[in-house]
Amino acid sequence: MMRLKAIFLKEMILIARDKRALFLILVFPVFMLILYSYGVTFDIKNVSTAVLDYCAKPASRELLNKINSTEYLNIEYYAENYDDIYRLFLENKIVLALVIPPDFDKKIALGQKTKIQALVNGSDANTASVAMGYQAAIISSYGAELVRENIAKRGLASATGGGVIEKTRIWYNPELISINFIVPGVIAVVMMILGSVLTSTSIVREKETGTIEMLVSTPIRSQELIIGKILPYVIVSFIDIIIVIAIAHFGLKVPLKGSVSLLMFGSLLYLICALGVGLWTSNISNTVSSSQIIVMFLGLLPTVLLSGFIFPISSMPTVVQAITYAFPARYFIVVLRGIFLKGVGLDVLWPQFLFMFVYGLALLVLSIAKFKKKIG
Repeated sequence: MMRLKAIFLKEMILIARDKRALFLILVFPVFMLILYSYGVTFDIKNVSTAVLDYCAKPASRELLNKINSTEYLNIEYYAENYDDIYRLFLENKIVLALVIPPDFDKKIALGQKTKIQALVNGSDANTASVAMGYQAAIISSYGAELVRENIAKRGLASATGGGVIEKTRIWYNPELISINFIVPGVIAVVMMILGSVLTSTSIVREKETGTIEMLVSTPIRSQELIIGKILPYVIVSFIDIIIVIAIAHFGLKVPLKGSVSLLMFGSLLYLICALGVGLWTSNISNTVSSSQIIVMFLGLLPTVLLSGFIFPISSMPTVVQAITYAFPARYFIVVLRGIFLKGVGLDVLWPQFLFMFVYGLALLVLSIAKFKKKIG
């Protein structure tokens, strides 16, 4: 019993001494509870929608008011032509676009059937499927109301009083093949895990083995040490991502419509961000175990849950949406899906590239500053 008590006290003292690990142990369950309670949802609401209303009469406005009165579709843009819709799709501002024909009001007045075109962004297969279901249900409900009204007005005995038919067309992933949507997200997750884990022990291992003092005593500068440590991992990780992208395109048959060189450049920026996360955690940690916990906390979980990989960011609460801006995977997944499925270029994706560049550079500067402080 005395030996058991001694071991128990020893472990308690070790835990109490490692303040960062203790903080993570206490905060981690709370963070996960809040994250899963509010951030993770399979409900998709307020689907961003654009309308191209060639009719622009009370009849079409009545339909749009009905759509906006629901919590499922949110009309955010009124396009003037198909070019506007195309641009909104490329910039990821909408998931769905509705096109109302010029003779919409006349056919409604005559009790004839009329068609509405629905365009869906198929690069996000899950959200596209849900959006298709929403618009079909709302338009069908509106059409049924018109049929009932016409029957009542004309005294018809059967349901032949016109109505509205929606005609759907899917862009970018017309067959809604799930693997085309999932693979780009998996690439972002895998490379974040690989990159952050690779460098998460690079400096803290030196501390545990006692060789950090030897490094400090040498004339090497902080920036030389940090860059020298991260550079080999950049090369190894870049070879990895080339292999992964090749397998995605040639093995899994995910279409690659955009520039390969632009994709490689975006991948390089993302790898620097991932490696920077690991390097920074290694720098602020005192043990390998605490460094790996921080990597899981900052790298893996936000990449899976808060990047738009599985759950659409637009369906998350506003506070959680704001948190997602702090994680580079949110931007890299947009880059991957944009280049793979849409074939867009830097004119559309430059905000994502700019953020990853600033993020990676900031992590390197912070790591150098932190290590320099330790040397001093």
